[in-house]
Amino acid sequence: MAIVQSLLVLGLVIVTLAFALPAFIRIYAMVNVGSAEPLTHTWKERLASVMRYVFGQQKVLEDRPYGFMHFFYLYGFLILGIGHLELVLFGLTRFVEALGYTPFLYRNLPMMPTSLLHAYEFSQDCMAACVVAVVSIALYKRISGGVARLMPRSADAERILVLIGLLYVTFFVFIGSETLERMQSGELPHHWLWHLPVSSALALAFGDISHGTVAGANMVGFFMHLGVFLGFACYIPYSKHLHLVCAGPNIYCRHFDAVAKPRSIDFEKSEKFGVDRVHELSWKALLDTFACTECGRCDAVCPAHLTGKSLKPKKVLHDIKMNLRYENWAGQKEFRDALGRVAKGKDDVEKAYVPKTPLVAREPISQNDKEKVLPNGAYNIEGQVHLDDLWACTTCAACVEACPVLIDSVPTSLMEMRRNLVMMEADGYPKELNAAFRGLEQKANPWGVSQDRRMEWAESLDVPLLADQGEREVEYLFWVGCAGATDERAKKIQQALVRVLKAANVDFAVMGCEEKCTGDPARRMGHEYLYDQLAKENVQALNTYQAAKKFKKIFATCPHCFNQLKNEYKDFGGHYTVQHHTELLSELLKDKRIPLATKAALKETITFHDPCYLGRYNEVYQAPRQALATLPGVSVVEMTMNQKKSFCCGAGGGRMFMEEHIGKRINLERTDQAIKTGAATVATGCPFCMTMMSDGVKDRGADETMRVKDLAEVIAERLV
Repeated sequence: MAIVQSLLVLGLVIVTLAFALPAFIRIYAMVNVGSAEPLTHTWKERLASVMRYVFGQQKVLEDRPYGFMHFFYLYGFLILGIGHLELVLFGLTRFVEALGYTPFLYRNLPMMPTSLLHAYEFSQDCMAACVVAVVSIALYKRISGGVARLMPRSADAERILVLIGLLYVTFFVFIGSETLERMQSGELPHHWLWHLPVSSALALAFGDISHGTVAGANMVGFFMHLGVFLGFACYIPYSKHLHLVCAGPNIYCRHFDAVAKPRSIDFEKSEKFGVDRVHELSWKALLDTFACTECGRCDAVCPAHLTGKSLKPKKVLHDIKMNLRYENWAGQKEFRDALGRVAKGKDDVEKAYVPKTPLVAREPISQNDKEKVLPNGAYNIEGQVHLDDLWACTTCAACVEACPVLIDSVPTSLMEMRRNLVMMEADGYPKELNAAFRGLEQKANPWGVSQDRRMEWAESLDVPLLADQGEREVEYLFWVGCAGATDERAKKIQQALVRVLKAANVDFAVMGCEEKCTGDPARRMGHEYLYDQLAKENVQALNTYQAAKKFKKIFATCPHCFNQLKNEYKDFGGHYTVQHHTELLSELLKDKRIPLATKAALKETITFHDPCYLGRYNEVYQAPRQALATLPGVSVVEMTMNQKKSFCCGAGGGRMFMEEHIGKRINLERTDQAIKTGAATVATGCPFCMTMMSDGVKDRGADETMRVKDLAEVIAERLV
């Protein structure tokens, strides 16, 4: 019987490898078909990320209840994996009993300390019990439908939970019967054992069963446990549980920017712009789709989804994966032929790849079409991203911040698809963007205001021009931005800021009419060519002044300009020391350089709205709050969604220049959150957020009880 058992185990292992290995090779091939994306940073930094985010579960544990449950999944897999190795090796070596030897078991190893053996047995027993408990809870939550982000129900996810549960139920059948066998043989004492707390309790509960029956139950338990384990291994590469294998490599290959930067295009060499086939996405974006745990945390924070739009970041990842996985491969023979050559390079893999199914679903779909729209509002088009989803994204990066496995490709992938629609197709995009595109192309700002009017905001303020400073080097170049120079409400922010800067004796100058839009709206709306042109012109002007030592640092009032100058202009040779004006103001207040009126302090309750491109893109959260806390008479209250979990105003990603036709307006949702705080003032640090929040307050009829102000305006009101 021992020989038969070993032969059966060997056969099962071979079958498992025959199913699983080609599947994993195929996944490698599918990721490998993506376009190039070089990795930066050292292996030491990357290993540190793996330790923090995989083994330390840093992001997972931010959601305490589910993070705690996942902690047991992970460490249950790792700890019990030691036992699964023993299970397989025991089965493979069982035949040696016929030769008078003992099969592989940890307790049979020579010089195995009893204390270490007991610690191992205790870890297996306790962890298996914990996993059964958390699986039961998770399965109940999914089936009950009580957690919105887990809806709609996923047969794949529930199947996985059932398999995990069966894996450890059969563990107790096997180990419990084995423990009873050992008790009956006298190897173990016939009482409860601390190092086998659950298994020994089960053994004692069935202690009256005959030895033959116990031996039979043990053999059945062995093959049940082994069968579920090996079956699970076969199922993993075809399921969402593939993240068990891909999450670690994905985190190792992570981007180290707070949010991944869009890829630049070499317009002199490229013949196609943007992405409309899945293989044109980067290999890292494709790896992201296999690393996705489908936990739904991204959906739970997406402002578009939470206000009734069909966009679900989780579904975007799923659709990209399905498009890659099933839609675009040649016949099975061609693919199998390519598998053996995967390690030799991408060319062999591409021979089996036939890009035929577009990533973007272009046909209009009505929200009322019940056959094509799921109950949760998502379009039932597997393997394609619908236009409504594509243009609903505000690029706020809330999904990036929420992801436990550091997936950051959804905003950038959607922007890549936008590029193709705008620059290649000239169709499939909201036509209200044309006005902004014309303004950027003809007047270097999305509002179409003449370039020679960019200094009208500063009339009578005696704002120095950088070009007029001669050989003198100013401390700061003040980047005004398009909104600050042309929008009537934003002009007031700049004027208040200048009053504060002069009161603090800050040495600054502006570029005036030399300054052009940074191009950020064009890039986010998909017009990369226009962005490229504006960025290069600005970098050339800035580098000329920098080379002549005309300024030391730059500050900007618009977070979108700030992000471009600090992060994305580096790709064009622009390397500058850049601050946001809230950071500068916080420093000036800390150094007591701003003269504030303290005797008759203006009392005000303020809530701060975090701009996405200031917070999540650049991790500036404390500076504006520290500035507000310094001001006399100011009491700060927080909205429920604040700092890194802040809710977008709805203007990012070019949405400033588009209408919202589906669901609730995002700015109204954010305004409602602000009103609930009871604050008299909503403070922010972004002209786009200023517009959206001001409109929201007016729409809610709260403009008599709540004001919207920039941090600079709050401070200017308190100057001596």
